[in-house]
Amino acid sequence: MTGRPLPPHGAEIIADSRLTVGVTGHRPERLGADGMAQARDELAHVLGALTGAMKDVSAAPRPRLVSALAAGTDGIAADAALALGWALDAILPFPRGEYEADFTGAEALAGFRAHLAAADAVLELPGERSPAGAAIAYERAGRVVLAQSDILIAVWDGDPARGKGGTAQIMAEAVAQHIPVIHIDAHGKSATEILWSGLDSHDLGHAAVEAVARAPLTMLPAVATALLCPPRSPGERAMLQELGQPLKRRAYAAFAYPLLLAAAGVRGLRRVDFRAAPPEQSEAGFLLACERTAERSGGFGARVRALLAPRYARADAIASYTALLFRSGFVANFTLAALAVLLALLALVLPAAAKPVLTIAEALIIATILILTRTGKRARWHERWLDFRQLAERLRCLALSAQIGDLNLREGRGGLADPGWIHWYARATGRELGLPSAIADKAYLGCVRDGLADLLDDQIAYHRANAKRMHKLDDRLHRLGTLLFALTALACVGILMFEAAVHLAHLGGLDGAGKPLAIGATIVSAALPAIGAALYGIRMQGDFSGVAARGESLAGEMAALREALCADRLDFEVLTRRIRRAADLMTSDLAHWRLAYRGRPLSLPG
Repeated sequence: MTGRPLPPHGAEIIADSRLTVGVTGHRPERLGADGMAQARDELAHVLGALTGAMKDVSAAPRPRLVSALAAGTDGIAADAALALGWALDAILPFPRGEYEADFTGAEALAGFRAHLAAADAVLELPGERSPAGAAIAYERAGRVVLAQSDILIAVWDGDPARGKGGTAQIMAEAVAQHIPVIHIDAHGKSATEILWSGLDSHDLGHAAVEAVARAPLTMLPAVATALLCPPRSPGERAMLQELGQPLKRRAYAAFAYPLLLAAAGVRGLRRVDFRAAPPEQSEAGFLLACERTAERSGGFGARVRALLAPRYARADAIASYTALLFRSGFVANFTLAALAVLLALLALVLPAAAKPVLTIAEALIIATILILTRTGKRARWHERWLDFRQLAERLRCLALSAQIGDLNLREGRGGLADPGWIHWYARATGRELGLPSAIADKAYLGCVRDGLADLLDDQIAYHRANAKRMHKLDDRLHRLGTLLFALTALACVGILMFEAAVHLAHLGGLDGAGKPLAIGATIVSAALPAIGAALYGIRMQGDFSGVAARGESLAGEMAALREALCADRLDFEVLTRRIRRAADLMTSDLAHWRLAYRGRPLSLPG
């Protein structure tokens, strides 16, 4: 797999993706003098190799090292990265003043302060100095490093973990999360190698350090390419190109679905049914979840507004438009099919001179159905709707989780195959967003929690309202369809009674009486089932009852999460779990949509 990422098509939408590398390793007392020298040489070599690998696949300005800046491995890696022109981000297990107690000696303390001064962003986690609290703090910092990293460099001596948050534990968690790990032997007894489950061609389940696939350092270019390069398939690259086009307000010609909602009395017509809403409106709703922390996170809030908000607005606009096209497409198809049947039946009662007009009209309707179906399939309306909606929701979740350092860089096992354009784009955006520069104290965590509460309230209200609309729409279409078939049955009974009456009239000398009424009854008995079948087709294609049931269920789960959030103590780990749960709920809803509609492209009625 070779090739550079797509060139920018609008700098605010697509940019080259830069590699983010985390580091973990032993402190000076465990490494010893020889180990420190060995680590210094090998870290410089590995970071240089990563720099070379990146230049082959990305035009991004510079890679980024994420480090806890502890004495020993972390400090050595920071020096080597800065010497190569890398960016440096720091994740501190304690507030910086408290963390300085870890650095004994003037030289070590001066080195730590120099690294802090050189860092682009510093996230100070709320660690405590008690024996149990300190272990939790180091473990927390190590996990945030993993949440920021594409690749982890680990200087490890091979011995078991000696406590929470140590090198062995963080390295094992990286392997289990399918993060490529570059293992540097702290004793220099074995060659540096890459540990990654993505090197296997098959998913072998849970990955462990002892059994994970390994490769020499010469595989770094292939690993960097797998992590950075966008998908190669023309269809997926076309999706990325579409994201790069300027976002314009445009009038909509797809109005069949909004008209159906209005005709069913579900909701009235809206301006956005005929013309796209301004992007600022979408961005304002998106920023709801992260606006509270904007003043407490350095330049992070500005990056969210400049990078994430316009990308979300673009994905949301495309998803909304293609959803409207797809839904209006199948509503129009079934409606036109029923209309074609009606025109054919009208030929029974209209004068012969009108039949050519009816035939032409029917042919035009059939041609319209064929053209509409072919256009929808070629333009992949339903695929674009689902894919761009999934991307929009991933970006929405990213805006929240990134405030506590979780970039959601992983999806499944990963590997050397194409990651899929949605995952690639979300991951590239996360890398650009990076780390907030903040003190994660009670005030900051309270702002993040309030942002999550705002997002949940917004989603609960939306899903409940939409479930109510879809339930009402499905019920009314079902009732109307049932009525039409009941009327058909009555018409059939009426025809039989008519036939009997005509037969008796013939016996009585009333030959030919009632023929117009019989023809009318025949038309009604054929037209009503055609309309009823069209309504049934619209209901099945739209899956309105399923949408309503899933919306009610999702709103209930989100309400339970909202209630738990209010009862929680304000804690970093607890809040992290709540945010991840919210993201899971939002994306699980999309999984149902994808399952329901992936196999239902726009097709001919029948």
